[in-house]
Amino acid sequence: MQPLQTLPGPATGWRLARAGAVKRQRSWKTKTFEPPKYSLAAGASCLGYAHVFAWRSSKSRALRIDSRVLATATGVATAVEEAVEEGTVAVKRPQLRLQRDDAGNIQKLTVTTPLFYANGSPHMGSAYPAIAADVMARYGKLQQAEVHYVTGMDEHGEKIAQTAADAEKTPQELVDGIAEEFQDLWELLDVQPDHFARTTPDKHKEIVHEMWQRCLDNGDIYKKDYTGWYCVGCEAYLDDDEMLEGHVCKIHQKECTLRSEENYFFRLSKYWDDLRKHLEENPDFILPSSRRSQVLVWLEEDNKRDFSISRASTSWGIPVPGDDSQVIYVWFDALLGYLSSLLRPEDPATLDTVLERGWPADVHVIGKDIMRFHTMYWPAMLMSAKLPLPKHICTHGFLTKDGMKMGKSLGNVVEPVPLVKEFGADAVRFFFGSCLSFGLDGDFSYETFIKRVNSSLANELGNLVHRILTLLRKNLPEPTSPTDLVESPSEFDDHPVRVAATKAPATVATCYEQVDIPKAVATALEIASVANVRMNEVEPWAKLKKTTSAEDKNLAIRELLVMAEGVRICAVLLSPVTPGLSANIFAEFGLEPEGLTCTESVLSIWSHTGQLSWERTKWSWDVMPGLVGPKPKPLFQRIDLEPWQGK
Repeated sequence: MQPLQTLPGPATGWRLARAGAVKRQRSWKTKTFEPPKYSLAAGASCLGYAHVFAWRSSKSRALRIDSRVLATATGVATAVEEAVEEGTVAVKRPQLRLQRDDAGNIQKLTVTTPLFYANGSPHMGSAYPAIAADVMARYGKLQQAEVHYVTGMDEHGEKIAQTAADAEKTPQELVDGIAEEFQDLWELLDVQPDHFARTTPDKHKEIVHEMWQRCLDNGDIYKKDYTGWYCVGCEAYLDDDEMLEGHVCKIHQKECTLRSEENYFFRLSKYWDDLRKHLEENPDFILPSSRRSQVLVWLEEDNKRDFSISRASTSWGIPVPGDDSQVIYVWFDALLGYLSSLLRPEDPATLDTVLERGWPADVHVIGKDIMRFHTMYWPAMLMSAKLPLPKHICTHGFLTKDGMKMGKSLGNVVEPVPLVKEFGADAVRFFFGSCLSFGLDGDFSYETFIKRVNSSLANELGNLVHRILTLLRKNLPEPTSPTDLVESPSEFDDHPVRVAATKAPATVATCYEQVDIPKAVATALEIASVANVRMNEVEPWAKLKKTTSAEDKNLAIRELLVMAEGVRICAVLLSPVTPGLSANIFAEFGLEPEGLTCTESVLSIWSHTGQLSWERTKWSWDVMPGLVGPKPKPLFQRIDLEPWQGK
């Protein structure tokens, strides 16, 4: 479940979070990158609820999963990032631990997004992790791995029931409509999950019941009473410092209700030491590494507690086995969507079957505001059920617009559907996938977006392809390999474009496997950059004039052919991020699979069939038939900035 949360207010827990972060900062031998710097004041402003982690109920040591945790996660995450960046410790980018064969080839990749809460339409905060996970999945498919890409929706809870009632719909009608909206958005964005998880189907309910029973049989579920002020918007009981006068929720500005419930709780405290040991022994379990330090702060002995896993206040949920007066709490329910979504239609709905279908996940892609659920509660549940843990929890930051958190009340929300329809899927995927450092907060402004897209896709790559095609289609009589124009291919050994294109694939692969998408894209585009420099040095347009010698014409043609091969490799390397643009380059070069239109190739060749593979990143002297033909159209049109300035 990926809820929208308001950023915390003024700092109250800076000293504790900073001290804990620095004390537990670990390092290991990995490649590093230097992230952009925050201001100390900006970081401190996000620590408003850090003190909540020390909260203990006077009535029990049991923790309610609620928005306080989410706010705290935000606060301490910022504190740790500030502490790390202020010092000399660089953020770590370890290589993902993926299942490989003896030759080192990736065999399996299971990657998930959060299961997004189905009480409203998808937003850019939903699209951001979906794009990142799709990039990873497409890279895995290029490597010919067995890929399971899971995204989907968390469909239960009191908030959804209330939203449905307000819309005069049943909860099922509401979530069915939201599911269509998500899948329509994924299609617009060229996001192609292999599994779309939903928590209302019967098979999911069977998985949840089996998980509950396993935890119960292991002695990890018990029942107890609880009384408190409940906020439906937060789906949580609130403390006094989280409410205004009159028991009004500070976040939702609505009056809370006093409730007394008897709920079931999970013995998280039983797994406290096991969780800490797992983090110590697997320092790359949480990425980026600075957030691991934060979780170790949460796992201090003084914070040990259990958490509630049922609600009696709503009937919209999965009933607790043997107790119809309670429904299973949305987080216990939703996290199991990662498992149930892997089942095939013909499969029995059992946890053993899930293990045969791709579990454990290699990568959970989540927002930093739901880190506590995924790095503590979820692993403990899996430990209780004797199931393997995911290998990596990959956390991204918040999206802001013009330096301010997006919010409907501020009127600055960037809606993904209009954005894609206005600028195209490749532009949106390129910016959110490669222009924001994954793991840190990222800012969107139309001016930055348009300038980055124009600079990289329209100018550097698109204009290069157009110049190559224009000159070759005007001057090349028939498809030719550059080796046909020289005595020996060795004459090209030191060609700068060939050198750049042969070095890039290994670096790009490493970056994708470190979830460093910006560096992967920058390395791929370096091929185009080198080719543009070479273009300006050689000036092939001048050498192809009627008055020039045959030797000059020959030189110009072979230079352009070498540049075209470099662009071809660049297109393969970029295809996980910009599948449509890469497919268009292949189509222009005449390398489109026979019988497929470009649109069809985006939907099939570039994802599921494996016809495009990482092998295609190797340098080739093969003839490209599309280099002969009619005058080309621009590959990627520049976006006019003026209408978007100030928006």
